[in-house]
Amino acid sequence: MPETPAKPDTAVTLTHQAIALRAADPAAARRLLGVALAEDAEYEPAWRWLAELVADDAERLFCLDRAYAIKADPATGRARRALRGVEPQAPPEARDVVEPPRPDPVDHAPKRRTKLKGLLAAGVVVLVAATGAGVWTAVGQATDTPVHVALVVGLTGRDPAAAAHVERGVRMGLEDVNAAGGVNGHPVELLVYDDADQPERAERIAEEIVREDRALYVIGHGVTVTSLAAAPIYRAAGIPAVTPSASGSSVTDSSDWYFRSMFGDRTQGDFLAVYTARVLGAREVAVIHDDHASGRSAQAAFTASYRQFGEVVATVAVADDPRPAIDRVKALPPGTPVLLATEDRNGVPLVKGLREAGVTAPILGTASLGTTSFHDALGGATRDLHLATPMAHDSLSGPALAWAEDYQRRYGERPRWHAATAREALNVGLHVLTTGRIGLDETTIAEDRGRLRDGLAALKDKKNAFPALLGPLYFTANGSAQMPVSFVTSDGTRLVSAPVQLTVYEPPSPQALGAAVADGTVIPVGDRYLTRRQVVATGINLNEVRDLDTRDGTYFVDFFLWLKYTGPHTAADVQFVNAVEPDLELGEPLRDVTDDNGTYRLYRVADRFKNGFEFRSFPFDHQHLEVVLQNRTRTADEVVYVTDKEVLDQPAEHHLRSGADAEATINAIPNWLATSARFFQRTVGSSDALGNGSAAGVAEGIYYSQYTGEVEIVRDTLPFLLKNLLPLLLLICVTYLSLFFKAADGAAPVSMGVTAILSTAVLLTNVTSQLPSVSYTVALEWGYYAFILLAVGCVLVAMLRKRLASVRRDDAERRLARASRVGYPVYLLAVLATYLVAFA
Repeated sequence: MPETPAKPDTAVTLTHQAIALRAADPAAARRLLGVALAEDAEYEPAWRWLAELVADDAERLFCLDRAYAIKADPATGRARRALRGVEPQAPPEARDVVEPPRPDPVDHAPKRRTKLKGLLAAGVVVLVAATGAGVWTAVGQATDTPVHVALVVGLTGRDPAAAAHVERGVRMGLEDVNAAGGVNGHPVELLVYDDADQPERAERIAEEIVREDRALYVIGHGVTVTSLAAAPIYRAAGIPAVTPSASGSSVTDSSDWYFRSMFGDRTQGDFLAVYTARVLGAREVAVIHDDHASGRSAQAAFTASYRQFGEVVATVAVADDPRPAIDRVKALPPGTPVLLATEDRNGVPLVKGLREAGVTAPILGTASLGTTSFHDALGGATRDLHLATPMAHDSLSGPALAWAEDYQRRYGERPRWHAATAREALNVGLHVLTTGRIGLDETTIAEDRGRLRDGLAALKDKKNAFPALLGPLYFTANGSAQMPVSFVTSDGTRLVSAPVQLTVYEPPSPQALGAAVADGTVIPVGDRYLTRRQVVATGINLNEVRDLDTRDGTYFVDFFLWLKYTGPHTAADVQFVNAVEPDLELGEPLRDVTDDNGTYRLYRVADRFKNGFEFRSFPFDHQHLEVVLQNRTRTADEVVYVTDKEVLDQPAEHHLRSGADAEATINAIPNWLATSARFFQRTVGSSDALGNGSAAGVAEGIYYSQYTGEVEIVRDTLPFLLKNLLPLLLLICVTYLSLFFKAADGAAPVSMGVTAILSTAVLLTNVTSQLPSVSYTVALEWGYYAFILLAVGCVLVAMLRKRLASVRRDDAERRLARASRVGYPVYLLAVLATYLVAFA
């Protein structure tokens, strides 16, 4: 019987033999593994065992790299990372697996090739550098290292809706910041925690934030009790915190690391006390408050402030059942106002119960009730309601109004003030990080936090204030935002600014202060002075905008203007600060009615106005045509102009219909489209002493309330582009044809390219002639410059093709010709895509 031939050794059997020999004869084991790999270079165990048996780290890393490329085993990956920094080198046993080096090519024309390669290399370097610079600029020089901000709020706590508004306000702010390039080139990431408004949980979260050691500062907590629980932990760890909604004075009093982006209970108590006593004329008041830290703090602050004006005749704590509080108030003399220092869950049944019980007296509420959601939950029980709030919707400034509209588009509801103060808490911290260049130096996170805290504390007056969403933001000595308390009432359908507001009086001199207190125009309360401020409900109904001149920034506007107010008629003594004619006056009113409800005056104005235009996005630019009025003599402390409810009740599209002809639009500007009309107030002025040397140590500067009607217009871009870019399109086609000439005909393509460059310069001058002289490059210019660069490239290609043909390098010439014919449209498409992304 014939003998069965022996089977040849495989990579598997050879590896097993090597493993058996690894202890007795390592060298023989390595040789066997080399034979195994020669049989099958993709056998991963052989590479791993060879890595174990070689003695040199460079050879070991080579084997590990090959094994990991075949199978990404975690253990192999850890072994590779342990050898980081070593240059891998193939072991001798793997010589039959590694490809041999190739010989250097023989260069028969070294100088010519070297010169040509040098030109090509230089061109590639220039293109890559230009592209890299553009990309670097486009992304705002952002790095991958994030700045972390912690947000702690009661998402499942006492008022989840308010907490949701806080989180939305912060996230919207972060989107804007990161879209603009982050903070000092770093993206900002949010770390969100839910303390459920429970102090024990707040303590655990604060300890977790300290332990994780990532957040530069904290936004939160949402209520007084949780903020007080977390404050000692943040202070001990040196982490700044800014609460957007915890009004308890003790939060910021107890820690120089805690700040507040809204007013505190002491400020709120002073304003409520003066409003109750001097605006409502009450000598007695009852207080109902929640039986927890926030409610007790607000009650105590109000009671302390009100003592100098009258008497708190009843103080009732309410937990779950509102009936005892309602019965207590019902037993008081009729007409006794009631202050509610509660949240919605108690405030709504209290207001409804009081009205059902026959209590007709004014009902006041702290900021926790100063929301549209509370008002809407009351149904018809909104008569004689007076609520404190950090944010009245009808008196929002331009940026704040744009933010509120964006918020409503995103979330389908108007923002509570919690969203605004949360955004301010975010922005004020990022503002200090940016201006202080914090996080850029070789500093520890503890040092960065310390510099951030010091930067927040340095925002201590109007001159150093941060221009926040609700006005200049700066802090008192104990870390609470120095801002006035606004009062809103109900018109039956919505909350509107009360006709009389209060503001902080900053005396120009001690003598002026004494006189103002003596005549009753200034009211001392606690350690501050308050004065009345006349509120003028203002409305603008546009009739027509026309005669736009973009070179000098002027335009003609025809509109109706009405003013509603109580008090002196100086409220109607206004001027238009952006009128071309400096002494433009209102003239005689079309209607003038004064009765028990106040004064109503209607005017019609038709004249030329001016505004500074921005053309960086030309011809895709949006321009704003403004009409701006302010009082001639009264400052913002004396009179403020807010949006009338009649304007607020109208849909946005109504503002684009002419008030003089309901069938027409307001836009009579050729080649432009009116997209929106907005109306808002703002405060302008200076924080300087304005030459008054005696003002040192007291008030500085002067501020005015302005009211603005703004129409946004955009160019009708398609006709504009067809008219102005058609010659450029023809040049693009002609220049592209130059790439199809024969290389020997180099003079013709060069001539065509130079002609295209000169023609483009002339076209650009003609297109931009309608613009004023500006120092920046507008969007359309970048497109022309991109084509000029393309034309220069065509000239260089033509010259290079002719050179290659002259030295008989026909293959290289043909490759260059094909590449340029493909690259030309690709380049144009890239430019077009850039414009589409930026301006579509």
